Amino acid sequence: MKTLIYTIAQNGYGTAFLPCIASQRAYAKRIGAEYVSVTKPSRIPAPSLSAWLKVPLLLHALESGYDWVAYIDADCEVKPDAPDFRQVLAGSDKQVFMAHGRSGRVNSGVMIARRGGGAEAFFRRVLDSVTEKIPAEDRERLKYENGNIIYVAKMSDAVEVLPTEWNNSIDPEMHDHIRHYTGPMRARLKRSLPREIQYRLIKFVFSRQLAKFTSQPESRDDAFAEELRRIEGESVTAFPTLRASA
Repeated sequence: MKTLIYTIAQNGYGTAFLPCIASQRAYAKRIGAEYVSVTKPSRIPAPSLSAWLKVPLLLHALESGYDWVAYIDADCEVKPDAPDFRQVLAGSDKQVFMAHGRSGRVNSGVMIARRGGGAEAFFRRVLDSVTEKIPAEDRERLKYENGNIIYVAKMSDAVEVLPTEWNNSIDPEMHDHIRHYTGPMRARLKRSLPREIQYRLIKFVFSRQLAKFTSQPESRDDAFAEELRRIEGESVTAFPTLRASA
């Protein structure tokens, strides 16, 4: 089975979250999967574009021939005893797998997809929704692309909800497979002093942009969609492993 695991680590995240990325790389090696940490283009002016990039890259990987594709946020640690997700999900008739986050809705920080019409159709639909008006209830307390994924997932029969162990952003005492250091869990991530300084610098650099988007906008414009396509092209060129035929 051709399998890809990847993360998006632009704008300095490749260094700021290096221990998490190292755990993902080790997991991929253990289960015999390809691994890519997408660090190029290295600087993305709008964090929303970097967040959205996971969607076209996942669709691209499926359409190029990977049997399984797993996206994991850069701030997620994969535990050394995490099972092979392909074996765990082998008996399911679904094609897209996500766990619920703190909001009680599917969280795009960890997304697993199995090649087949359902997965490709799901992520193509998410990508098509970039410029559509997304209901407020699906965008509530979100900033980037997760509202679109929630919106499409509600209408799809291809999605299966994973146990929280596969994307734990809630319970620090849980024996989890993937720990997501976001929200209140972020304080649990221990960094060396240089990496902590870099992380704080990244937050400072993007603080003005983040302040402009206190919630995910109702829709994106055509210019955003075009820029996303451009960044996708540059990423695939820089990391040919994102194509199964590479």
